[in-house]
Amino acid sequence: MPTMRTPLITNHLLQLLADTDRHTLLQHCDVVQLKFADILCEPQIPYRYLYFPLSGFISLVTKLAGHKPLEMGLIGSEGMLGVTLALGISEAPMQAVVQGQGTAWRIEITDLQHVLSHTPHLRHILQQYLFVQLSQLSQSAACAHFHQLSPRLARWLLMSHDRAHCNDFFLTHQFLADMLGVRRSGVTVAAGIMQQQQLISYSRGIISILDRKALKRLACECYQSALDDYHSVLGELDGGSDRL
Repeated sequence: MPTMRTPLITNHLLQLLADTDRHTLLQHCDVVQLKFADILCEPQIPYRYLYFPLSGFISLVTKLAGHKPLEMGLIGSEGMLGVTLALGISEAPMQAVVQGQGTAWRIEITDLQHVLSHTPHLRHILQQYLFVQLSQLSQSAACAHFHQLSPRLARWLLMSHDRAHCNDFFLTHQFLADMLGVRRSGVTVAAGIMQQQQLISYSRGIISILDRKALKRLACECYQSALDDYHSVLGELDGGSDRL
């Protein structure tokens, strides 16, 4: 992953730091390109790098033998990949795969361990985010079990829209199906209905959000619940309380 210029989009966790602490951390970071479908870590294997996404976003995926992967969480500019390091745990609990291409601050695990040992406020922020992430993981598990495909797909599109920082992002129906743990035909039907209702448009893998308010009305309660959890612990982002 090549390094890049410092981006204009910020990461919310880093913005919560005091200027001196943030400067100390970013001295050890590089801005890298996140490429669609790249795998950033595997379960039970120690992290090499940790990521603070900016314009890109990352799926946390769990796998069972004989089954396709299932997305459990999503990380964008509101969060961090590798937050368990705040508890001293260096192994990844799940696979992480780039779902939306973009950029991220990347830091080697040994460097972050060093910074954490000298920056108590950073450790506190990451522990708060870990609490939020655990809450969202449990919500996702319940959502996958109890809610129908269309509301789940609407929720997933809203979460991706929040983190993409634009109205258009690249996703195939097969990738969507894999992340939601359903057949591709089901996603094709549900997305087709949304397109007929002019909530989204879809062409050659590019999904465009056309009517966010209508998409929110269609989404299950889990979308707003995740927003409320994040905002109650870590505060609102620049976009306001209706999105991350």
